Parts: sequence; C-alpha cells; structure tokens
Amino acid sequence: MRVTVKMNACLWRPLTDSDADSRFVVQIRSDPRFAAMFYNAEISAEGHKTFINATNDRADEINWLIERAGQPLGVASVYHLDRLHKKAECGRAIMLEPRLFHQSWVVSAFIAFDVMHLNKLWIETLESNQIIARGVERLGMRREGLLRSHIVRDGKPLNVCYFGGTADDWNQIRAERFATWGTPELISFEGWKSEG
Repeated sequence: MRVTVKMNACLWRPLTDSDADSRFVVQIRSDPRFAAMFYNAEISAEGHKTFINATNDRADEINWLIERAGQPLGVASVYHLDRLHKKAECGRAIMLEPRLFHQSWVVSAFIAFDVMHLNKLWIETLESNQIIARGVERLGMRREGLLRSHIVRDGKPLNVCYFGGTADDWNQIRAERFATWGTPELISFEGWKSEG
C-alpha cells in the first residue's frame, strides 16, 4: 500500500528502497537509543531494500518515511492488516524528535480508523520499552496483555506488552488528539479500504 499524509510541517510518505532511504533506516535502526527497542537488532541496507521491495506492493502493509522539508526524521508503519476482522498493527516507529512519535500515532489512527474504516489498531512493544508503553497509553491505547517469552533476541526469551485501541475509543478522543497534535491531511491513498 502506498499512502501519503501531511500533518503540521511533516510528510508521511512511502518508504522506498532508494539509497538515501536505506541509509537513513540503517542509521536510525543502528543508533543505540533505538536498536534495543526492536525485535531484531541488526539491519543492513540490502536487508532494508529486500524488505521494502517485498512489502510496499502488498495490500496489508504501509511503511512511511517521515520528513520535514526533505529532511528525514523518522519511520513508522501500519501492517498485519486483517481484512476479515478489520484490524492492523501499528509500530516500527522511530523518531528523531520525541513529539513526532505522538503525531505519528495520530496519523496511524487517522489512516486505520477514518480512512480504512478498521475496528482495531494494536501495537506490541518489548516489556522493557517503558517509554513506548507510557506513550501509547497517554495517546489512548490500553494495555491488553503481556505476551510472555514472545520473542527470542540474542538467545534470550523476552516478554512483549500488547496494547490496543478500537474505533469507538478513537471516536471518543479524535477531536482532542487533533487539537493537541494536529489534524492529518490525506494526500494520496493506494490500497484497500473496508466499507465504512
């Protein structure tokens, strides 16, 4: 899926396999501040290009590069789209500016609930990643579970927290989130939408 959204002075545009996008993804994912947040610690430019080429044309995945005035500031995704049950996961989010995390969640919720008419949006994060856990709770998601020994990283089983939000939750907080973080503007959408 290819989706472009503008909010405030930033653009959420499709992440590509270009050398510039690949360099940015490898750089930000390799940064020690962010590497510990991901299920897989290592990424290469070739691995990124393979991933993007395999996912950008799929109907169940949106991958964004977030930029301001052409300067890359972060990446985010909406993926694991389940058409039957009208739900998707959001995440793979890394932002150089902390405020962008909140704005990116608003963009993801806007696309999932207002554009695609999904019923559920969820995020998984390592139990040790308390910054993200507190952030998504402040944004309106609810902790719905702990997935014990859900992944193995560097040979060690790790717990994962599961947070979720529904369309009903979003409808109750949308106006407040737009007032606080900005109102997304859909520039283009190529992909699947459910009936409203």
